[in-house]
Amino acid sequence: MNNTWDKIYKSETYHYGVDPNAFFKSFIDGQTFRGRILMVAEGEGRNAVYAAKKGWQVEAFDLSKEAQRKALALASSMNVQIKYNILSYQEFSPEPERYHAVAMIYAYLPASYRRKFSMKLWEGMTVGGKLVMEVFSLKHLERNSFGPKDPSLLYDMNTIKEDFSCFRIELLEETVVKLNEGQGHKGEADVIRMIARK
Repeated sequence: MNNTWDKIYKSETYHYGVDPNAFFKSFIDGQTFRGRILMVAEGEGRNAVYAAKKGWQVEAFDLSKEAQRKALALASSMNVQIKYNILSYQEFSPEPERYHAVAMIYAYLPASYRRKFSMKLWEGMTVGGKLVMEVFSLKHLERNSFGPKDPSLLYDMNTIKEDFSCFRIELLEETVVKLNEGQGHKGEADVIRMIARK
C-alpha cells in the first residue's frame, strides 16, 4: 500500500492540492483552544499545515515517505513546523491523553480495524478532546469516480456509530459535497462527516 501512495505522491504537483479540506477548515476555524492535534493518514500535509498556521501543535503520520517529504516541504514554505512520522495504523501507539484533537480526513482505514483503532485514539486523547472526520460513504461507490473502490475502505452511518461508540457524537451526517481538492478529489462525492468528543 505504501508503494502505491509513494507513486501517487512522487510528482511535485500536490495530488490533493495545498488548501485544507473545507470541513476540516471550518472545524479548526471554530475552535477557540489551540492544543496538540493528530492528523491521521495525513498525505501531503495540506490540513496539517493549515492547523499549524492557526497555532496548533501538529503531529501527523502516514505510510508514504513521498507524502512526508511533500508535507514537510509545504510546512517549510509556509513557515510552520509539523512533526510527521511514517507509520501504519497498526504501528500507531499514542501516549495516554496526549492529543486535544484528532483529524481523519479521507483516511482509508480498513473496516476490520476501525473499532480497535478508535480505542487507540480514545486512549490517546485528553478528556474533552475532539475527533473530526470526513470520509467517503459506501454510496460513493455508485459514482464510479475518484476514491476507494474497495467497500471495506468506505463507511456507513451505522458502523461509524458502532466502531466509534467510545466517543460522544456531537455531529454525524451523510451528505453530498462538491470537492475541488487538486486532481485527486474533483467533483461530487458522497461523504460522512463526524465530530465527536472523548
